[in-house]
Amino acid sequence: MSDNLNKLIAEARLAYQNAEVAFQSADINQAAALQPKVDEARNLVEKLEAQQLKDGVVITDADVAKMKELRDEINDAAMLQQGLTKLISILVSFV
Repeated sequence: MSDNLNKLIAEARLAYQNAEVAFQSADINQAAALQPKVDEARNLVEKLEAQQLKDGVVITDADVAKMKELRDEINDAAMLQQGLTKLISILVSFV
């Protein structure tokens, strides 16, 4: 199990948690629009965690840096929908 994979998973968890917090404070219309993306992000983080058990997953320092950058974007609630879309696209490439 690579150290980079552990770092990527930690960053993905934080990004998802930040998105969930922002989602919880969104108004009802925004929350309804975001719910599918929040659910998809959660599912992908769970799949990435399961991926830890498989051999051959290569995570680079650049992948970890990209996830940290994304987490910072999600911290800005105005960027929530765009951030969730990016989170999902990044996670899909690893699972």
